[in-house]
Amino acid sequence: MEKLIQRWWLRSLIFLGISVILFLPFLIKGQAILWRDSQFHISRLHELLLEQQTGQLFPDIIRYSGVQNWGYGLNFFYPTFLFYPLIFIWRITDLPITSIVIFNILVVYFALYSNFSILYKITSKIKTSFIFSITYILTAGIGIATSWNIPIVRIEYMTQYTSNMAILIAPVIILSFYNIIFLNDKSTWVRASIFSSLSLMLSIPTTLGIVLTILVMCITALVKKRLNSSKIIKLLLCFLLILALSSAFLFPFLEQRLANHWANLPSNPDLFGLSFSSVFNQIFDLSDILSVLVAILSGMLIFYKKFTKTHKILVLSYIASLIFLYSSLFPWYFVNPFLSGALQMTYRWNFIPAILGSLFVALATIELSKIKKKIVPILCFSLLYLSINGMLINTVAKHFHVNNADLNTSTNHLVPPTKDTINTDSLFSVNNSNVKIILDQPNLALGDYRAKGQYEKYRNIYLGSLVTFENRSFPNKTSVNGKDFYISNIPNNTKKIQAPITYLKGFSAYDENGTKLKSYRDSAGFLSILPQNAKTIKIIYTKTKLHQLSIIIFSLSWILLAIWGIIYLMKGIKREKTIHHRTSL
Repeated sequence: MEKLIQRWWLRSLIFLGISVILFLPFLIKGQAILWRDSQFHISRLHELLLEQQTGQLFPDIIRYSGVQNWGYGLNFFYPTFLFYPLIFIWRITDLPITSIVIFNILVVYFALYSNFSILYKITSKIKTSFIFSITYILTAGIGIATSWNIPIVRIEYMTQYTSNMAILIAPVIILSFYNIIFLNDKSTWVRASIFSSLSLMLSIPTTLGIVLTILVMCITALVKKRLNSSKIIKLLLCFLLILALSSAFLFPFLEQRLANHWANLPSNPDLFGLSFSSVFNQIFDLSDILSVLVAILSGMLIFYKKFTKTHKILVLSYIASLIFLYSSLFPWYFVNPFLSGALQMTYRWNFIPAILGSLFVALATIELSKIKKKIVPILCFSLLYLSINGMLINTVAKHFHVNNADLNTSTNHLVPPTKDTINTDSLFSVNNSNVKIILDQPNLALGDYRAKGQYEKYRNIYLGSLVTFENRSFPNKTSVNGKDFYISNIPNNTKKIQAPITYLKGFSAYDENGTKLKSYRDSAGFLSILPQNAKTIKIIYTKTKLHQLSIIIFSLSWILLAIWGIIYLMKGIKREKTIHHRTSL
């Protein structure tokens, strides 16, 4: 096996083959298994597609998903930039579900290769790096996705879609910063910055956990007097590059956060972790194969008297991280008021035990391979089989009533999406044709990003697109024409109009003659307008100057980074040719 993975192109083919095999049933059938949360993500992607078709490459508000959705600031809080490849595939194939499956394959391949590359960069140990990457990605594919945050399966489900993508690339960020802080190798600072910006543009909750992990590393290094001025300068450069590479999301996000009094998510629960009885249950039913591997390999190392200090530290750290995330031993109630709105569920930080456990599995397997020669291929093929099985348990096996609908599904089998079933908790068998049912009834989680009190008191206003004249609300007064929003049939002598739109910076209102009207944020957090006897008002959205500047910074940063990368690559190729020429002489 080592000879196979020595060659970069064979290694790439192996990673690509694994990625394709995982999603092959869905790719062949042009089908995906989705549920309620998945509809939100597909609706977002469809809105992004419509935006791009009208020349809007940097989306802001929702415009094309119905009158009740117009003006919703979803894209400011939930970035879309990393879905551009998916939208590109969708536009050229006109096959929504197939495009999503192909994109998922690319995401898993990218994660496999990236995780391998960073550990190989740090250790120069190709087998260890290969096993680590395989273990980290494939142990995420075991068991029932609904009871355990299994990134690779939940990507297929499109459940917490972006958070799970961020989890898959988390090792690259953590290990890149570890290399800078503890190993005195600052060569990974660009990689750390790139992947940190990708994570930030995928999931704020997961990125928050990554940031806190890096802060803990910095504090530890400071206490141990291993954080010198050159490292601090490099970390500051990382911070600045991350800001630049994610500026098109980060700056408008912060600007709009300050523009209104935003509420926490309405479905925001208290922070919670699984009980340890649940953890043990998932070990015994193979829902958590990583813990099974840690236990089995620890036993083998002890039996063969190969259980070193490094192994012990990793195992204890793994157990401690599970206790931290999934038990009541850590007093989450102290941080609940501060973190619950951003984190919601503690398993968004599952990358911590996943990294520690995967590192242990890789090191233990290499050590045991000196005694058991076939343990490496057995491990890799077993993980691949179990991962495929994990995917199928959550999909094909539903037809055969294998599991017990722990998702609280209304049925224990797959159902096609219809107007009657689309709002239930059923698992849907969605293909390139019947996905239109979802697209025609876009679900954009309209209650999630609202000003304080709007979800509790004024939900009917934005859900029904009701316009309020002098404290009385009326239906059928709003319409959308192209990319603009209209309020019509305004009664005479109306002094103030409250639009069914949560206020954001960038909105402006005009009368029939094109005269700009005064608009402002009212006490309820909505956009209000002084009509000045206008009968029809047009509301438009224009990107703020800060937003426009952030797009320029974002574009230039990625272009310059790409140019630097090409030059760096060409220099590396030239250097290798020079070395080869000299050695041949």
